[in-house]
Amino acid sequence: MNYRDALNFVHSRLKFGSRPGLDNIRRITELCGNPQRGMRFIHIAGTNGKGSISTMLSNIMIADGKKTGLFISPFVVDFRERIQVNGEMIPKADFARIITELKPLVDQTDREGYCVTEFELVTCAALMYYKEQNCDCVVLEVGMGGRLDATNVIDKPLVSVIARIDLDHTAVLGDSAEKIAFEKCGIIKNGCPTVMYPDQYDEVSATVRNICKERNSNLIVPPTDFATEYNGVNGTKMTISGVEITLPLIGVHQRLNAATAVSAALCVGVPSDAVAKGIAATRFAARMELISKKPTVILDGAHNPNGAKALSDSLDILLNGKKAVAIMGILADKDTDDVLRILSPNFSNIITLTVPNPRTMTAAELKNKAKAFCPSVYSARSYVEAITLAAEKANGAPIVVCGSLYLASAIRPKLLNFFK
Repeated sequence: MNYRDALNFVHSRLKFGSRPGLDNIRRITELCGNPQRGMRFIHIAGTNGKGSISTMLSNIMIADGKKTGLFISPFVVDFRERIQVNGEMIPKADFARIITELKPLVDQTDREGYCVTEFELVTCAALMYYKEQNCDCVVLEVGMGGRLDATNVIDKPLVSVIARIDLDHTAVLGDSAEKIAFEKCGIIKNGCPTVMYPDQYDEVSATVRNICKERNSNLIVPPTDFATEYNGVNGTKMTISGVEITLPLIGVHQRLNAATAVSAALCVGVPSDAVAKGIAATRFAARMELISKKPTVILDGAHNPNGAKALSDSLDILLNGKKAVAIMGILADKDTDDVLRILSPNFSNIITLTVPNPRTMTAAELKNKAKAFCPSVYSARSYVEAITLAAEKANGAPIVVCGSLYLASAIRPKLLNFFK
């Protein structure tokens, strides 16, 4: 298979398997020699911020001289962002070769009654690539949940990291923060340390603490009383656990993500200078990404109430009370009303779009919902139409694009071209 063939084959697999649990991933990794065995992992689960924390930790480990694999999802621009080594995406030829090697094994598991999903297949391919590349360490981000997530095929990690937990994927993970926390804590292993993002619901903190106690896992909660010099769109200068860092990622929530990443890095013995160097090198598309300074254009993938709250809090500071024009698109299975209620006070106008995903809420449906929260709402038929209308309505005021990472992925090239 060439790269396009390989990608099509990956996408042809079911999103969610008919056999819940780890049986599928255990069988396919067994057939290709259990590539995860003997590798060193930093395992990260959570609802919000795990992508940012993962990227920071990858850069920190690279700065410490470690050949580092990074596994994240979803991607923003290129599918291969999901599988990286030392900040470089897997080459198309290598991806095609590995998927070609895996196809007959997937066919075999189909005959055996398993059903290897897209995510399980990509996870297995990533593990094979990291093994081939002789990675010293792999920063492994959970796809969904933790306990039954394909990434949990690994043995004991160097450290388990629990990012911010909120209500999301409730149909799969449970209808309460406590139930969701239980699923995500499935990555906590006996005798391995755990770092927990410090701002959690009480029931989440209690669940994490109880499970850590049961599994003899030393729980580390980063301090929040760090000295901070906040510089708005230029990032944040701060001191965490004695380490002075400059964080390029904007948004007040990124300070706590950084604190979590720093604590995890210190936990596995990374020296302070490498921690600071890795944080300073961190860039992340569609996470409070500053597309343009004149006018101010911010792109963010916030898609649930907690992400919306983090974005809203950051906009309050970054925009100094100014109202922005929003371009929004949201998936139909998200808590749309809460997201709109939290974010709409920041916006003078909302322009809705249909997200390029089968689970999307249409632009018209979102427009009808948004009318209850914002007096001026429009729908657009294309990204360029939405951007052009936003620029017209803003007239130099800030523009914020948010609501879904799928929207961010699709509209980002158009934004960069329009505001270049």
